[in-house]
Amino acid sequence: MQDKRKSQRKASLARCTVEKCFSRNGQISSRAVNFSATGFMLEMDYPLSPGETIKVQFAPDAEEARLYGKSLCLGMVRWCAPQDGSCGGCYGVGVELANQAPRRYNY
Repeated sequence: MQDKRKSQRKASLARCTVEKCFSRNGQISSRAVNFSATGFMLEMDYPLSPGETIKVQFAPDAEEARLYGKSLCLGMVRWCAPQDGSCGGCYGVGVELANQAPRRYNY
């Protein structure tokens, strides 16, 4: 099977919060499972719909914040799938960063 990913992934367990843009539903607790220069995968207990725009807040000292140059990221949900047997969350969510210019980062 050919890997179609645009960027190399790095494992993570960073806690973060997710908030849907243009919604008043509040923040949802989550965590990043992996991240790259162009996006990340989240684990969460609530499904999100592909195409939704979200804000993701990482801790200022998180590795993701160092890579992206900020702790608050804007992104678009690309996919959401149930995770059978996962301990961390019921859904896996793929997020592509919006117009992100990553810092130089060596894995």
